Amino acid sequence: MSNTSDHRTFIKQTASTAHEQQAAKLEKLLANPDKPIALPPLQHEKTLRPPREIMKNVSGSSAGAGSGEFHVYKHSRRREYERIKLMEEAAEKEKEEKEYQNRQKEVQLAIERKTNKNRAKRDKRKAARGAAKSANQTDINKHIDEEILESTNEKRRRLHAEGASEVIFQQPESDSKG
Repeated sequence: MSNTSDHRTFIKQTASTAHEQQAAKLEKLLANPDKPIALPPLQHEKTLRPPREIMKNVSGSSAGAGSGEFHVYKHSRRREYERIKLMEEAAEKEKEEKEYQNRQKEVQLAIERKTNKNRAKRDKRKAARGAAKSANQTDINKHIDEEILESTNEKRRRLHAEGASEVIFQQPESDSKG
């Protein structure tokens, strides 16, 4: 009796939710990572065999169609409708591809236009900043030049007002006077 209690019975349970199903599949895949994964084959475009060059069982113009000819006619009609359907699908797919390419081209052009517009704005701001900076720098230089000129003119006026006939420039001496 103890034998039966030691053995555990595993009952395979089915996953009830999509999440549990996906978790079970993932767990199964990860259980043995060395095992190759079988992927489903890619879907190929549906094609039809080319039509036969020689048609068999063609009834002549004088003979009436027998009872077996109805099925032959039905199969040939089905093949023709399928061929037409495939041609229409191919044309629709090509049209959608062209529309997609056109939309992509338009989006790309819009992005390029916006980028060029923003680049022009940046360049304009940069040029304005550079002009303002250079104008500000020239204004500062002019202001400094005017102050220097004004101060030298004032010194000259003072000297002339004091009655000095000549100006003697001296080097400033260090604190040796003291």
